[in-house]
Amino acid sequence: MEKDKTIRTFIAIELPAKIIDGLKEIQDELKDGTNKVTWVKPENIHLTIKFLGDIEADKIDSIVGLLEGAAAKSRSFDISAKGVGCFPTIDNPRVLWVGIEEGNVNMAALYNNIEDALSAIGFAKEERPFKPHLTLGRIKFLKDKKGLKERIERFKDITLGQYMVDSICLFQSRLTPEGAVHIKLEKIELTHKKYRLQKE
Repeated sequence: MEKDKTIRTFIAIELPAKIIDGLKEIQDELKDGTNKVTWVKPENIHLTIKFLGDIEADKIDSIVGLLEGAAAKSRSFDISAKGVGCFPTIDNPRVLWVGIEEGNVNMAALYNNIEDALSAIGFAKEERPFKPHLTLGRIKFLKDKKGLKERIERFKDITLGQYMVDSICLFQSRLTPEGAVHIKLEKIELTHKKYRLQKE
């Protein structure tokens, strides 16, 4: 990379294929052709921890080093994807998401470690409380609010399964006419591994 080049970056947790497949199925069920929604490509859905914005390419190594320090303080943990909801409210939906349950204490600790680490080089801490979620789509025009609310209610308790968080990733988000392309720049494993037997 050129040293004077800036790249758009964010920190996130990758999702296993079974969760991505489940998210795609939910997107398909929520689509009705009436409301205008910009759907996130399933392969682009991650559990975003922090959006860094445009940064200088030569700062990547420093950021990775700080993330390694934050990851060293965290133990791997299980979380589960469950329930469809929206921001800011069901009566004024703008963002559709699947929620995160289980492991929220561990998730918050990891998030705070990352926030503390990056604040040392000038990244402002987020003022809003961290609400981990998986973004399905962003509503651009809402014509059938009642129908959308009914579909959201139908999936409010759906469970997509449990998975183990054992790493974080630094991604580049490259904007193209066909939409954003996410490029993994670095994968950083949480230091304290939790091993478990896999079921046959």
